[in-house]
Amino acid sequence: MTAREERIAALVRGGESEREDLALVVRDAREEIERRRAQWKTASMIATGLAAAGTVAYKLFGKNSISAQLARAATVVSLLVGLGRAFSRLRRFW
Repeated sequence: MTAREERIAALVRGGESEREDLALVVRDAREEIERRRAQWKTASMIATGLAAAGTVAYKLFGKNSISAQLARAATVVSLLVGLGRAFSRLRRFW
């Protein structure tokens, strides 16, 4: 082998070694990206679930919810029943 051929062979070996190193680094980076993607997907699913639960809770127990309206109505009905009883007791005396 001539010096030129030896130099070309050394360059080829160096290129193959660098390509293998680069492939390892790219594989590690891809694995890290996939791991981060899975973390963000999980965090997104949790945030979506919490937002949905919060919305449902607000609809069920919020200021204008059906349960709040029923509670206000029950208060009014209770007050009217109490006034009716008081009126009927007062009427007995007359």
